[in-house]
Amino acid sequence: MTHKRWAAAVLSMTMVMAFSQPLWQDRVEAASSSSSVQAQSSLFKPEALKTVRINAQSYLEVNDVQFYHVDGEKIVYYTVTVHNSGKQSLNLMDYWFSIKSNTGEKYSIQLMGLQEKKDNLITANTVKTFKIYTKVNPKLNLSNLSLHVIKWDFSVPGFERSIGSISIPATYSNVTPIGKDRSIKQGENTVVATASALQLVKSGNATEAMVSMYFKNTSNSSIKIDSYKYYLRTNTNRYYTLDPDQLNLSVLPGEKVKVNFYAKLPDDLGKQTYQIFVTEETGTEKKTALPVASYALMIRDSSKSITRANQSYSLNIDNQAIESKITNTMVDSTAEYHNVTLTYQLTNKGKKAVAVPKHSYELVTDKQISYPFEKVELTGELLPGISKEITMTASLPVDSNIKNLKLITKRIAEENKKNDYLLAQYLVPEKTGVTEGTTTRYVNKQGAYEVTVENFERLPWDTQDIINATITVKNIGKETQPMPKMNATAWLNGVKVDAKDIQLLPVEEAIALKPGDTAKLIATSKVSSQSKFDSARIQLSEIINEKPVNTIGNFMVAAENANLPIYTPGSTAKYALKQPGVDAEMGVLESGTYEGVNNNVVRTLLLYRNSGQRYAKLPALKAYYKTSTGIYIPAKVTLSDKELSPQGANLIAISADVPKNIKKQDLQIIVGQGITGGKYVSGTEKAESFVNAAILALGQDDTKVTTLFEPMELRPFTFKINSVNARTNDNDNVQFNFNYTLSEYSPFQERLADRKIVVQVEYYGKKFDKVFQLGSGTDSLAVGEKISQSFNITDPAMKGVGNTGFRLNLYEEVDGARKLLMNHFVGNFGSE
Repeated sequence: MTHKRWAAAVLSMTMVMAFSQPLWQDRVEAASSSSSVQAQSSLFKPEALKTVRINAQSYLEVNDVQFYHVDGEKIVYYTVTVHNSGKQSLNLMDYWFSIKSNTGEKYSIQLMGLQEKKDNLITANTVKTFKIYTKVNPKLNLSNLSLHVIKWDFSVPGFERSIGSISIPATYSNVTPIGKDRSIKQGENTVVATASALQLVKSGNATEAMVSMYFKNTSNSSIKIDSYKYYLRTNTNRYYTLDPDQLNLSVLPGEKVKVNFYAKLPDDLGKQTYQIFVTEETGTEKKTALPVASYALMIRDSSKSITRANQSYSLNIDNQAIESKITNTMVDSTAEYHNVTLTYQLTNKGKKAVAVPKHSYELVTDKQISYPFEKVELTGELLPGISKEITMTASLPVDSNIKNLKLITKRIAEENKKNDYLLAQYLVPEKTGVTEGTTTRYVNKQGAYEVTVENFERLPWDTQDIINATITVKNIGKETQPMPKMNATAWLNGVKVDAKDIQLLPVEEAIALKPGDTAKLIATSKVSSQSKFDSARIQLSEIINEKPVNTIGNFMVAAENANLPIYTPGSTAKYALKQPGVDAEMGVLESGTYEGVNNNVVRTLLLYRNSGQRYAKLPALKAYYKTSTGIYIPAKVTLSDKELSPQGANLIAISADVPKNIKKQDLQIIVGQGITGGKYVSGTEKAESFVNAAILALGQDDTKVTTLFEPMELRPFTFKINSVNARTNDNDNVQFNFNYTLSEYSPFQERLADRKIVVQVEYYGKKFDKVFQLGSGTDSLAVGEKISQSFNITDPAMKGVGNTGFRLNLYEEVDGARKLLMNHFVGNFGSE
């Protein structure tokens, strides 16, 4: 082998070894964060560097020079392009490169993009781009380095003939300035990318970083921008992985997309400057990260990183703008906690539906102490132009400052990862005042509704109290819409009443609502009678597949002075009762107080009418007498299981034993519709609770005492004694005789209130009583005119009644208690 052939073989072997050396493997640590500011400006191109003429028709240029730092080492990458303008192919195997420093150091290089032999052949009128890289002294800057181009020439010592070099001026920078666009090549395609300002937010023991990038595809083919890796690089050459908010993202030709990147940074970094550093991985079995581009970042003013109270923030979900804001704030305070409830609204401002994002939420105080919200879940899709609300509650110690609170929205961390990045933060508005009749607008796939919660009522029930509220749902759309299925959760001064403990009763069976139609429901539950609260917060959620998926709205209603409607006797306004398939009304006719031995009895007679258009059993009732001092006395109600005809009415009675010191004029009736097991009950069915209550005033008590022969009104009867006498019969007993007239005016289908009278004969302190029921029954007085009736008095002490006269007393009796109706002295010959 000749000397020249031997030298050529050595040089060829050297080149093959250089081309086939393993690529350097990148290792970096992970992190995350948040923000967005769109940059506006012209395209940035690094400063043009000197070219090297290879031959008369070809030259080499350096497109880009970058450092990449890892594990304390510094690697320089040159991106070079060789232009062959000649008519013959150019073989790069005839050339080689070296990198030198101005301090005399020479570095062995590696090539990327020329692995195959065919890659070294540049055909006529084409170009070839490849990379030259090597590890250098970490203390060197780019301006300390130069790229040298040599040609193998066996006619010169060392076989290397220098044909040129390219130095880097001190003014050179390949970092994209703040606000500038930059083209990134991906094969034959190009994407133009811009970086926003960097947002840094301290959160716990870390700093949350977020930066946005805008990508525009200027090519004719789709570009996968997630094929790149993105890092946040500090001026001390620390690299933190940036996680995108979207995966598997392709940008269509001409399309522009926004991607938010997040990282978690140590809290002890101190003052730093930052860049976005973009790399591209190459290789199959062993990946190598190559620098692609870097962007200088401006740090956003921290005061602009928080969304102001009552303002909205645009989240980027599946490349759609989703407007987010806090729409309602409610605070319930107890002796131990401030329970802060927020309503958080998401509105799709894009043009396509997106899956509702799964986020976590925290409430942060002015001392940066974070409190989690109770678990909230929102599922399904968010349609364009449609809003969905999440209601969530966090409990803070009562000594916490509840001013200047912040809501923090975060991604939910993936399994075995710490990528629960901060997405947004909002200043919490001051709490919403208590208002009655709160109304909200709710939109779902079926249409638009107006929902109102009002008429809060608190009612007695043994040792508990019943709490009720009326929900009105109105179709405000233009088409017939189904009645949404819903549930309710309530907070009473911070004490939560779960949905499972609240029943929703439909007032009418509304399956669908025509435009403008409304339907009512009643939310009902029970609490301790000792519970004290001045306001109630009610949250309604739509139920889909038996699960609450969307918050319909939150409603604040005054509870401390909840007033029931009052109906007075004789008024044209009647207490109306309504439940599916049944309409009824009720009014007081009369009331009376009856004297007992230990207690008195108060009884009220009422007209109970079927005001509907169908035969129906009337609603079951629950009633109490309430004193002026707030004492509730359970009452009995007489009802029927028979169906009433339309406009038919029953006479019913409500009565109760009351202490003797309570006067009827100090009483009112509280009455409502009975329910059991979350359903209305009718007739005599036993009620476990009641709703739709009203106060019925009793009117004046008729205490008039008549004399003999005066008619007495005992609704629906009129009773009159025509004559009376007493005489001793053949059995040596006293026979008491009287003649009466009893008439009945009865507009009632059923009379469910008995009228009993007691005829009492009083003779020298001795008394004899005879009880009669008016109308029908055992020992009754029948309806008719001038009917004679008698009874015997067997007490020997009363034998002289027929000779000397007696006092006749007439009482009405209810449950053993009596009310005096008539008092008259009858002489020894009787009275007619």
